[in-house]
Amino acid sequence: MSNKIKKTVHAVNLGIVKYGDTSLIANCYTLEYGLQSYMLKGVLSRSKKKKIRPLFEPLNLLELEAPPNKENKIGYITEVKIAYVFNSIPYDLNKKALVFFISEVIHQVVREEQGPNKLLFNYIQRKLVWLDKNHFLSLFHLKIMLDITKFIGFSPNISNSNAPYFDMETGCFTSIKPKTNFIKTPLKEHFTQLLGMDFDKVNEIRILKEDKIMLLDKVITYFELHLQQFKPPKSLKILNEIFKVP
Repeated sequence: MSNKIKKTVHAVNLGIVKYGDTSLIANCYTLEYGLQSYMLKGVLSRSKKKKIRPLFEPLNLLELEAPPNKENKIGYITEVKIAYVFNSIPYDLNKKALVFFISEVIHQVVREEQGPNKLLFNYIQRKLVWLDKNHFLSLFHLKIMLDITKFIGFSPNISNSNAPYFDMETGCFTSIKPKTNFIKTPLKEHFTQLLGMDFDKVNEIRILKEDKIMLLDKVITYFELHLQQFKPPKSLKILNEIFKVP
């Protein structure tokens, strides 16, 4: 009887995988359960393709009607609707590139989480709405990656941030040069600025394109060091190619 109970699930779509000829599996990060997978039967058929498929673009904010699925098996959805309609992201190539990249990052991060993380979900939701309402920020992905570390337990220790090196293995700033995996001046200055700034002021940071790419590589390495299964997102190359310095 409990399997028939429907519940409204608040979700961020992280991506879809084709299943058979006419079906998809949607990977969603949900407020109520954390990472969930849902079978979308027949959505690629002619009658449903134009109606259902567009709802599952990367990082779309959704409200789903679905039975409780606490065992993390592939669930199913009885109804779906957009919780917030993006007005700029679908039509802005720069923002779309950011969204593809961030969706990969979030998917890898929450895959290692056990159960829901309401603070992280609400943060992601707020920042997606913020991105949709504001002009393109070429540092958005770096800022959001560093902020995410606060919710999952490996946020950089900002004490002693005036030291010339950041040790990516310990997550601390240091005056002693680490043997490997570190960020040094002047790249460290941009890193420190991003850690301490609010989103509204990130656009004030002036950074060369080459330094931006190098800093992103460092932050990705930082994630790899602290998350066992994390790998560089497949969309990284596209993101770097489409980048424009403000």
